[in-house]
Amino acid sequence: MRAAALSAVLLAAIMAMPVWADGIRVRTEAGLSSSNADATSLEADLGYRDTRAVTAAARLMWDSFEGPFRLEVHAQIKAAHGSRIALASELLPAEGPPRTLLDLSGDWSQDPDQSVVGVIDRASVAHSGESLVLKVGRQAITWGSGMFFHPSDIVAPFSPDAIDTSYKPGVDMLYAQYLFDNGADIQAIAVPRAEAHGGAVSLNQSTLAIRGNTTLGSFDGALFYARDRGDKVAGMNLSGPLGGASWNAEYVRWRLADGTDHPSWLFNIANFGTLGDWNVSYFAEYFRNGFGVDAQLPSDALPASLTKRMSAGQAFFGGQDFLAPGGQLQVTANLSISPRAIFSLNDGSRLATVSVNYALGDNTDLAFDYSGTFGADGSEFGGRETSAGSGVFAGPSRSAALRLIHFF
Repeated sequence: MRAAALSAVLLAAIMAMPVWADGIRVRTEAGLSSSNADATSLEADLGYRDTRAVTAAARLMWDSFEGPFRLEVHAQIKAAHGSRIALASELLPAEGPPRTLLDLSGDWSQDPDQSVVGVIDRASVAHSGESLVLKVGRQAITWGSGMFFHPSDIVAPFSPDAIDTSYKPGVDMLYAQYLFDNGADIQAIAVPRAEAHGGAVSLNQSTLAIRGNTTLGSFDGALFYARDRGDKVAGMNLSGPLGGASWNAEYVRWRLADGTDHPSWLFNIANFGTLGDWNVSYFAEYFRNGFGVDAQLPSDALPASLTKRMSAGQAFFGGQDFLAPGGQLQVTANLSISPRAIFSLNDGSRLATVSVNYALGDNTDLAFDYSGTFGADGSEFGGRETSAGSGVFAGPSRSAALRLIHFF
C-alpha cells in the first residue's frame, strides 16, 4: 500500500513539474557494472563470486524562489537488473533504527535479480533573511573538510571509497544559520529519528548539533558539538595555506554513553600544477579512526562502539590508520583521469580506484570506474574473517562500471 501511494505521488510530481516553473532539471544515468571476488570471500560463499547488473536512474529536481522563500523537491527513480542486485539483498545488514524520520521510498521489485526503487530525496522550504537562514524538510548538509574520510560529517557522510558523490542522501532535519558581518557564522541542526518508521521521535536516536565557523587571519577554523544517538561528540577543524598548497586538519572526540572516549583525527594537503600540457591536481590524507580495531578481529567480534557507528553510516572501515593519496589529470578539455588509493597503515593492504570521465557534449558525460583490492585474507582490504575459523572473509571486491550521464 505504501509503495503504491508513493508511486502515485512520484508520478504526480513528475507530471506536474513542467507546469510549476522553469526551475526543473533532470539527471539521467544508464550503466553496466560487474564485480569479481576471491574464492575465500563472503560473496563466493553465498554463490555470487562474479556478478553483473544493468542500471538506469532518473533524478528530477525542481526549485522555486518566492521572495525570501525557496522550495526544493528532488524525486529519484532507480532500476537495476542482474545478479549484483540479488547479492546486495543477501548482504543487507539487519534492519536497525531508521537513519531519517519519514519513509518516503517505495520498492516495486518483483524478482530477486531486479530492483525498482523510488524516493523523495529532497523536499524542503527555506527562508533567507539578512542574517538568518531557516530550512525545514528533507535536505543534505556537509561539515568538515575531509577528502576521503569525514569524521566531522556526522549526518549521512559519503563512504571513503565512494566514486559518485554528486548528491548526498537527503535527511529530514531542521537547519538554522546565523551570519555575522565579519563572515563568521553559526549553524544548528536537529535531525529527529524514531526507533522504527512511523514511531514516535526518540531523543536517543536523534541528532542535535551546533557548529561555529570563523576566519583567523589566513586560517579558517570551526568548532562543533553534538548529541548523536545517545552519545556526545565534539570537534575542531582548522585549515590554511602552505605555500601554493592548502591543508586541512580535523580532531573529533566521541564520548559514548558508556563513558568511553574515542578520538579521531585527520590531516590532508592539496595542490595543483601542470604535467606537460596537462593540468594536474593532487592531494593526500591521513586518517586515524578512533573506533578502529585490528583487522585480525573477526566481524562477529567487533566492539559495539564500532558496529553502532557502522550501522549509523558514520564509519565504513574497521581499521585504525589510513593514508589516502589521489589526484586528477585533465588530459584534454573533455577527458579527465582520477586515480585514488586508500592504504591501511596497519597491515599494508590497499584499495585502488581509477575514474575516467569523457564529456561527450555540454550535458552528456561517459564515465568509467574501476576499483581493485590488494591484500591477504585477514587484512583490512583483503577481507575481515566473518567469524573465527570460518575461512570466509568479508571485504571490498574488484569492480568496474560504465555509466552514461545526461542532464536536461
